[in-house]
Amino acid sequence: MNKLLFLLVFLAFASCKDEAEQIPAYLSLKPFEVTAPGGVAWQKITDGWLYVNGQYLGAYTLPALIPVLAEGDSEVQLFPGVKENGIEDTPNIYPYLTKFTKNYNLVGGQTTEVQAVTDYDPALTYAFGTGRGDFDGGSFISLENRDSDAVLDFELITDGAFAGKSVLMQIDTAHPVMDIATEKMENLPITGSPEVWLEMQYKTDVPFFLYLLSGPEQSGQFVYQFNTTDGWNKTYFNITGQVVNPQTSEHRLFFRLSLPKDSAGKYTQNSGKVLVDNIRVVHF
Repeated sequence: MNKLLFLLVFLAFASCKDEAEQIPAYLSLKPFEVTAPGGVAWQKITDGWLYVNGQYLGAYTLPALIPVLAEGDSEVQLFPGVKENGIEDTPNIYPYLTKFTKNYNLVGGQTTEVQAVTDYDPALTYAFGTGRGDFDGGSFISLENRDSDAVLDFELITDGAFAGKSVLMQIDTAHPVMDIATEKMENLPITGSPEVWLEMQYKTDVPFFLYLLSGPEQSGQFVYQFNTTDGWNKTYFNITGQVVNPQTSEHRLFFRLSLPKDSAGKYTQNSGKVLVDNIRVVHF
């Protein structure tokens, strides 16, 4: 290395050392507020996907304290995130709740509180119609008993309901299986874009299953097995794949309760009870 090049490299290195390191500003990300009916209690927004001045900085479990190398007037965007299909390892932006955008004056070493607010996108289509999945009004999702047991049927109950009224399904050793189907959903998008999501609240002391019945022949596709819960739970399902595969726009949700047995064929419990509420199937 010649002397001139060595001198230039030395001066550049010395200049870098003399520069003060930028002190990060901090964003205190609070859990989302929800202005839609039911508010936060009707949702389960676990994460926030953070952008500052258009740069993606990561997805974080809320609340969170995040350092950012930005100063002055800065645009902060936070997208509401959920656990897709109820699985911890599959966090995703929920595309049908609006993102939060606001400008803040960020100062190095100081903490700025970000209270994000979200609502359902006004362009959203509800496959069952707005508000019919909460079972509280004069018009709600029609349900049909599909099993061969004439004794069993669902009930709308207020005692123990999530909010207002909830759907109750019960089985026992004398009546160990119950099948309940919803009314038809028509004109669901079948190209894969836009996506189709199902969200619902549920509470159960027995495993039960969700299927999608598709087309005039109502062929069944498995969606999810629900396990027992300690209380009410909210989950979000991306059912785009099940909607696209049959290439038909006509679908029903189908719930099956079956009293579990052990390896010897004996029932492991004498009865089972499932409650569901706030069923929404949504897409753009």
